[in-house]
Amino acid sequence: MFSHALLSSILEKNFDVKMIFTYDDSKKLFYSDFSSFDCIAEKYHIPLQKVNNINDVKNIELIKKIQPDLILVLGWSQLLKKEILSIPNIAVIGSHPTELPKYRGRAPIPWSIIKELKESALTFFYIHEGIDDGDILDQEKFLITENDDSNSLYHKIIEIGKKMIVNNLLKFENNVAPRTKQNQLDFIENWKKRTPEDGYIDWSESSKNIHKLIRASTFPYPGAFTYFKQSKIIIWKSHIIENNNSPGIISNVDSNGVLIGTGDGSIFITSISVNDEKEINPSFFFSNDDIGNLLDE
Repeated sequence: MFSHALLSSILEKNFDVKMIFTYDDSKKLFYSDFSSFDCIAEKYHIPLQKVNNINDVKNIELIKKIQPDLILVLGWSQLLKKEILSIPNIAVIGSHPTELPKYRGRAPIPWSIIKELKESALTFFYIHEGIDDGDILDQEKFLITENDDSNSLYHKIIEIGKKMIVNNLLKFENNVAPRTKQNQLDFIENWKKRTPEDGYIDWSESSKNIHKLIRASTFPYPGAFTYFKQSKIIIWKSHIIENNNSPGIISNVDSNGVLIGTGDGSIFITSISVNDEKEINPSFFFSNDDIGNLLDE
């Protein structure tokens, strides 16, 4: 979604895009924010190349034939080999939704919530053979509130990115694009990859930690989850209730959702999916007969 939105902004401003490279459609099983570029490529009459590995020889040769001034790497998880990094006349530019160089690595939006950051940034930087450590082109900070989840942060970053990418392409056009070296002394930690299994809820945890996990794992990510009556329950939205209840016990069900005990209180669940089906109100699955029952059984 991020890369599709930024490409749309670039094309609306009439920048010359020679080719779009995107993952093969089979990759949508592995990337939760996978977007199709078929329609936008057709609309603007731009060649579209779907790949499994951007570093395959045939893709490198194709990029060489294009002779690009810039390569924009947006929403792309594969590292580019030196052969590609050396092709463009000006630079290879990437983006990372953290305040580089403080935080590098994978899953930056979920980790920003889990780590309880109050502020972060979208950074555009010059890619070289390192990981997230190239010179900074531009950086814009944004606030993270207690009401933000991965979905709201993702869209916040998209809106910031759409403006930033256009502004910086204009700087390249006018030969005034800056480069600021990252101060390695500012580095704090490298975040590891998160998998769908990381969304499993331990109901003995505090309400705060469970709520954070739900916020961090929600759309466009796979979701925090638990089990009930042999069904996988993915939880998309919740809020904390300060009443005491036993961990994992269902204590109330009404038309707004379901109340579940935690290690120090309760969580009120307002949006779920059952067995990876569509999003529903929990009252369509849970009933008053379930009150007193334990999740994960």
